[in-house]
Amino acid sequence: MKKKKTVIISSSIVVLAVAGILTYMLWPDSSKEASAAPLNTAVVAKGNILNSVSGSGSVSAIHSESIRTKEAGEVDQVMVAKGDVVKKGDVLITFVPNDLSDKMKEAEKTLASLKTSLEDKQENYKTLAMNNATEDELASAKTAIEKAKSDIADQQDSIATIEEDMLPPDPLTAPIDGTITAVNITDGEQAQNGSELFTMTDYVNLSVTVQVDELDIPNIKLEQTAAITLDALEDQEFEGKVIDIAKEGTSSNGVSLFDVTVGLNDSTGVLVGMSAEVAITIEKKNDVLTVPIEAVSEINGKHYVNVPSTAEDTSATGTDSEAAQAPAGGQAPGGEAPSGEAAAGKTTTGEAPSDAAAGQAQGGGSTGWQGRSGVARGGSFPSGAPGGGFPGGGRSGTSTVSGQKRVEVTVGIHDESNIEIVSGLSEGDEVIIPTVISTGSSSSAQTQMNQMGGMGGFSTGGFSTGGGFTGGPPSGGGTGGGRQ
Repeated sequence: MKKKKTVIISSSIVVLAVAGILTYMLWPDSSKEASAAPLNTAVVAKGNILNSVSGSGSVSAIHSESIRTKEAGEVDQVMVAKGDVVKKGDVLITFVPNDLSDKMKEAEKTLASLKTSLEDKQENYKTLAMNNATEDELASAKTAIEKAKSDIADQQDSIATIEEDMLPPDPLTAPIDGTITAVNITDGEQAQNGSELFTMTDYVNLSVTVQVDELDIPNIKLEQTAAITLDALEDQEFEGKVIDIAKEGTSSNGVSLFDVTVGLNDSTGVLVGMSAEVAITIEKKNDVLTVPIEAVSEINGKHYVNVPSTAEDTSATGTDSEAAQAPAGGQAPGGEAPSGEAAAGKTTTGEAPSDAAAGQAQGGGSTGWQGRSGVARGGSFPSGAPGGGFPGGGRSGTSTVSGQKRVEVTVGIHDESNIEIVSGLSEGDEVIIPTVISTGSSSSAQTQMNQMGGMGGFSTGGFSTGGGFTGGPPSGGGTGGGRQ
């Protein structure tokens, strides 16, 4: 009776072991389902990358002038009308000469009188000299003559001033090239000193002012080129350059913004007030290797991409890297099961029922599968298990998992969509673009991010960060041969 009981127990162990193996082999692997989905890839190609700072604004005139007269005077003729296009220096108005004829007559009469007085004094001096006058009398007469000459000179200067005042004020001229936008004076009207007579605007030299935040403003320099697009002229792009950078910023929601003015090189068809988008070129490179920016990720200061792996990649990673070997569970070096009763497939009541439960790892090997169980499995791994290492294993600079290989790259400048590849890839290589794939889980959608650094990051029943499975197969199939 005792021997019969032992046979029943041994048979039960065999049945449990076989059930565990079948469950392991038949249990659906969510990581395989995810990796079976087609990869979204892009080809490394040469192209141009433009790094720029963008902003919005409206078109305005660079030059707009308010023209005022510097002296009062009666307007003789207004030479321009609103809407006229003029050049710098063109006459805008002329003035009527001042009527000072009466003043001039009085001044001339005074001058004639002074000249007559001088002649009398000169005759008096001659008479004194002929009559042997004293030295004091001669000196006094001489002084009178000099005084009369001085009075005549002063009067002549006054007449010259009157003559100048009688001339009309200088004509008012245009200070810039532009269009007359307002005329505030008419013929015959008295222009007051400092009054605004005209306004004019240069509609040829136009600009757009945009606001740049304090983080980007150090990159903005005078003469940098810019591309301007207008809502009203959708099919055109205008070139420009930075012509002014504000020295002071204005605060908005805790961020300082600085006005940057970009002048248009050619404003044909552009009107003041049009809405505009401006992209100021900070750096530009032509004919460089590029990939979509989302294909590159950064880990600890280094940049990586994922590329589709090949059979050679998988084989090399699985055999050349010590990190790719399973540290726990699965096949140990030399093909032997790890030490310990559980690893040897023993139970508390008897020996391992068959060679299949002896801890050997069949099929694709145990590389990267150490997370299936904390002890050696009581049967073979299913055929087709991943043969490559996971991040942290494999050859230097690369790692392979789920049909992908992580490759370290050196990057350069980037724009909003593409990034420069300086080294690590060649033209025509394929890179994997991160995608989100639903596994159809009944509880929640499982996602896989095909992104550099994300390999080995599958969470639900898939690869753990260290490269193994976190949960393993369902209860009953993962630890056959272990203690019961």
